[in-house]
This record gives sequence, structure tokens and C-alpha cells, in this order.
Amino acid sequence: MPEQPEEPGQQPQKFDFSYMTDDSAQHGTQAGVAGPVAQNDALSMMTAEDANGETYQPHKHRRRRMSAQHIRRIKRRRMIRRILVGLLLVLLLIAGLCAWFGYSALKAKNEMQQAVSVASGMQSALKGGDNAALKTKMTDFSGHVNAAYRQTSSPLWSVASVVPYYGSDIKAVRTAVTAMENIASQGIPALQEASGALDLSNVTVSDGTIDLSSLTQAAQPLQTADTVIQNASRSIAAAPEVHISLISDALGKATSYLDTLSTLVHNVNVAAQVAPKMLANDGSTRTYLVLAQTNSEVRPSGGLPGSWGVMTVTNGKVEMGEFTAARDFPDFDEPVTELTAEERSLFTSKLGTVPQDVNFTPDFPRTGEIAQAMWQKAYGTKVDGVIAIDPVFLQKTLAVSGSVTLEDGVTLDGNNTAQYLLNQVYIDKPLDQQDAYFAAAAQAAFQHIMSNAKDGKSFLNAMTSSISSGHLKVWSARADEQKQIATTPIAGVLKTAAATPEVGVFYSDISQAKMDWYLKRSVSVEPDGVAASGANQYTVHIKFTNMLTADEVGTLPQYIVGPFLDDIQAGQIRTAVFMYAPAGGRLVDWTMSDGSDIGGVTVHNGLTVGVKTMTLDPGQSYEITLHVQSAPGVDTPLEINQTPQIDGRTDQE
Repeated sequence: MPEQPEEPGQQPQKFDFSYMTDDSAQHGTQAGVAGPVAQNDALSMMTAEDANGETYQPHKHRRRRMSAQHIRRIKRRRMIRRILVGLLLVLLLIAGLCAWFGYSALKAKNEMQQAVSVASGMQSALKGGDNAALKTKMTDFSGHVNAAYRQTSSPLWSVASVVPYYGSDIKAVRTAVTAMENIASQGIPALQEASGALDLSNVTVSDGTIDLSSLTQAAQPLQTADTVIQNASRSIAAAPEVHISLISDALGKATSYLDTLSTLVHNVNVAAQVAPKMLANDGSTRTYLVLAQTNSEVRPSGGLPGSWGVMTVTNGKVEMGEFTAARDFPDFDEPVTELTAEERSLFTSKLGTVPQDVNFTPDFPRTGEIAQAMWQKAYGTKVDGVIAIDPVFLQKTLAVSGSVTLEDGVTLDGNNTAQYLLNQVYIDKPLDQQDAYFAAAAQAAFQHIMSNAKDGKSFLNAMTSSISSGHLKVWSARADEQKQIATTPIAGVLKTAAATPEVGVFYSDISQAKMDWYLKRSVSVEPDGVAASGANQYTVHIKFTNMLTADEVGTLPQYIVGPFLDDIQAGQIRTAVFMYAPAGGRLVDWTMSDGSDIGGVTVHNGLTVGVKTMTLDPGQSYEITLHVQSAPGVDTPLEINQTPQIDGRTDQE
């Protein structure tokens, strides 16, 4: 019969658990269920009251007490979670800062690249005297540099500069940008103020008078610009080593730009400071000794000084005196000035006793001192300076002034002067007339140039080209003036400071003929790694070729081909080569193409010098491979200083 629902107020049904014994409770004999499990099931069926009518309170669930070890594990897990979250936030912050810095660095790099690009155009305008273009380029340059400076001067870059290892790269970039900003904020305004003087068309040459008044007016701003740019160059040169190639390339371009601009502005500044004085713009009169060299008989600083003349200058007006052939000078029994032991060893006492050998030394200031002493001893006149010119210089300047016709009807111009005076004259003129003819030609050409070079801009460009290629050199007897010009190419000095490394390759003819018109010379330098001492090492390639053919030897006069020495045959060229190591550096090793050794190693002006004598047959070549090191720690690129080249007989290989 189905169960009836309980009526209201009816007592709930009571259950008897007495049947459960300890044994059954422990072993669970009922229904095959384990005792404790069965007991729990039964307990779950209890109502709220027990058999006696009292309300039953089931046992409450008691929370277990956690052990100290468990608590520590929980705390440790919480701490790890907090650390991981914090680390994630830091990483996100770093990533954001890196992205920000990367964007800033890219902007700075782009601005610097544009500044360097504009600077290239600025240099072209400066050299070409394009004043309008120069001002525009200066403004553009300043804008790009200032934009780059704003990026690199932020606190973010300051923080980045202390990062280990790569922080030095950041410092290097900031140094470069700061140096460029100094130029933009201080140097460029000074250059803009001097822009009128930088426009070389304001310089005039008329009726033998050189007017440099516009250059004089710009002397002060040029001095300011020169100082700022020189300091900027030194700052970049002292910048930390760069590890990132992209930054290294950008810094290299900035350094190259600064070096070029620095040299250009410095040379113009020195001209502004010294040239008006040397041209006696104060109303006094200056007297200069002019050495007219013949490069067909080569000497270390140019060519044999075949004729000597005197030039006077008053208020910029140049007047030429007569030239005297060097062979008309008397040789001196003793050197006219005390020679050092090094000079006697390298160049013999002829350096101070024979006028034709006064430029045996490649250090032109020394040549100037000795030439001044010779002239004073022979003629009693103490000159204010010495100027060395050659037919290459005359050809460059005749291209500006126009051709000059000599007394015999020969016309010298901007194309044929070097070839005629260095080669053809020895074919056309009898031996007993050649020296006098050369002296007269040098005098006439120089006087013509001074009187007819009306285009001051073109004239100064020709002068600048002659200076940079070594065909015009000047020494001043005034110590203050010489100190200034000694820092420019016109002085022809040997560099003895380790910070400005150069390798010197100089030649001196021994044949006593006029064969160097046919001597083709080449010198090149390439980096060759870093030595264990930290010094940069370079490979120097030197090559000589006698361009005269064996068939031509018999068609030329003895005065050109020789021989004048018993052990030399006609058409041979014998040359002494002087190879100077960089200041503070050394000659590492050398290889001669014929397998021979170097002739000897000595010292001159504190520089290590290797000497080699070679003899070339017609058509023969000779090569020297030289390894040199600059001073340790000097990163300035190695430059070449060599005897001035001539475009002689170089039409054959």
C-alpha cells in the first residue's frame, strides 16, 4: 500500500541504530559497504531530532589548521606572482623606452645625414665663392644640426649614455652632435659675417697690385669660426670608441666633413691674418727671394732651383727683379748655416754649400732658412722670406692671366708651359743658353701673371690649387708669421706631431740629367689592421716607371738623357727615395720588387727614415711595399706627403 504523506503535527518516524555493533561499524558488514561509509550514509538520513525527541545537532565541519610550511608556500607563490607582474611592467616600460629611443635615434641620424649632405654643398659654395648659395646652405645646415641636437640632448639620451658597453656609442654620437651644434650656433654666424670675404671675387689683381682689403675686414670673424671648428674637430677626435657600425659610419662621415671644413676655414683664416702683412699693406716694403725650380731634375720638396730672383712688394704691388741662374752662384766652402748631424748624414754638406741642392731636404722651412743665408752671403741682402715656384705653378696661373710671349717668339700658356720649360727647352736651346733662358722665362711669366691676372677669384683658385699640390711654397723670416703659415700646406713642413700622422715619400735625382720628366710615380696607402700595441698599421705602395723607350734614347740630347756619371748609361734614371714613418710610429717592414733590402734606416727631425737608391732602365718599373705604424692610440687617418707630381711623360704604361 502506498505510503501516506505525513499529516501536520505528526511526529517523524524514529530509526533505531542499535543494530550497529562496533564490529559492523568497523568492518561494514551490512550491504557490503565499508563500516565508516555506511555509518556516514546512515547519519545523513537522520532528522533534526533524536530518538528521545531532542533536536539532533549534526557535527559541524571543523576547518583544519594550516601548517607553517604551507603558509610559507602560499606567501612565496603570491610574492612570485607580484615579482612576475612587476617584471612584466618593467619590461613593457623598457620596451617603450627603447622604442622611444629608437625613434629619437633615427630622427637624430636622419638630421645628421641631411646636415652632412648640406655641408658638402656648403663646402662647394665656399670653394667656388658662391656667396648666395653659401648663405642658404649655412641656414639649412644649422636647422638640421639643431634638430639633431634637440634629440640627443634629452634626458633619455643621458640615461642611455651610462649603459655598459654601448653607452660609449651614445656618448660618441652626443659628442659629435654637440660639436656640430657648436659650429651651427657659433661658427656658422661668424662665417656668415665673413661671407663677403669668402667670396673670392672681391679679391682683385690689377697692374701688379693684389688687393686683399675684403679679406682683411673679415679677419676677426674668420678667426672666431676657425677656433670653433678646430675645437669641434678635436672633440670628435677624442670621442669614445664606437661599437655599432651604423653609428660608426655616421660618425665617420661627420668627422670627415669636419676635417674638410676645418682645413678649408683654417687656411682662409691664416691667409686673412698673414697675407696682408706679407704683402706689406702697411706701406712698408718687403723683399722675397723666388726660387724657380725645374722638376725635370727632382728634389724632395720640388725640383732643382735652376734660377733665383728677387721680388719686392709695397702696399700689395709686386715688382720682379732679374733672375740669376743657380750655376752662376758660387759654391760655398762651408755650410752657410750650421747643419745638424742628421742633415749631414742624409743630405751631405751640399745642403748648405751648393745652391742647386738647397732643397735636398723635404722640410721647406729649412730650405727657406738656408736659401736666405746663401743669398745674404752672396749678395749682402737679407730677404723677408722665400717663395718656391715651378713650371706647373706658372702654367696654372698663365691659364688665368693669358699667354705670355718670350723674346724668341715662344708662347707659354695654360697648356704648354710645363712641357716646354721641363723638356722641350733642353731640345730647342743650346746647352750654354739653357740656364739663362730658363731664368728669363720664369721672370717674364711671373711678371706677366702679376700684371694681368685681373680675375682675382680665378687667380686665387689657381694659387690654391698650386698650394695643395705642392707647386707653390712660402717661408717667412718673421717668426710670428711663420708660426701661423706652418699650419697650412703652403709651408711645406714635415709633420712631427703624432696626432696628425703622415707618411712621407720623397725623391732626389742622382743622375744629374733631366730625365724626371719621364719618371712616372705613384704612392697609395691602405689600412692594414691594428697592431698589438694598439697602433694603426698601413700598407704603402710605391711604384716608379721610366716612361722613356729604348728607341727614343738616341733621339734626345745628352743634357736630357745623360750619362753624367760613369756607372750610368744614357736613358737610365737613378733616384734616392726617402721614406718617412709617421711621427711616434715606425717602419715595420718593406719589400722591394727586385728582392733587395732597404739601403739604411736613420732619423730626421725625430722621424724614422728609410733610404733606398734605385736605377731604372728605359721602360723598367720598380715597386716598394712598405708597412708603417702610426703612434698607438692615434685614430686620425694617415696622410701622404710626397714630392710634388708633374704630368710628364705618363702616356704609356
